[in-house]
Amino acid sequence: MPHPARFGMTDQMGRGPYEKSGMIRDTGLPPMRTVKETFEIKFPFEDIGAGPAKQRKITTDELEVEVRLLYLPYGERNQDHFVWKISKHRVRLGAGS
Repeated sequence: MPHPARFGMTDQMGRGPYEKSGMIRDTGLPPMRTVKETFEIKFPFEDIGAGPAKQRKITTDELEVEVRLLYLPYGERNQDHFVWKISKHRVRLGAGS
């Protein structure tokens, strides 16, 4: 269940309405319905050159991503959490989705 995070950016609870004004993401898992999430993962890069002629060179075109689906009863990691599923994927640039 989503909660009003501090400025919508951290896992800390905001104290007043001025700290609860950020957009939050619905992370709930409704029963009997498939949920598709999208994440942006930056590939490692290095900057070459300086000024307006600066270019970015990607240092690797392949990453190994591990996804863990956890049950967190109180919204934070404590001794009561457990892992539902672990999935590992190898991601390559230009491979499409």
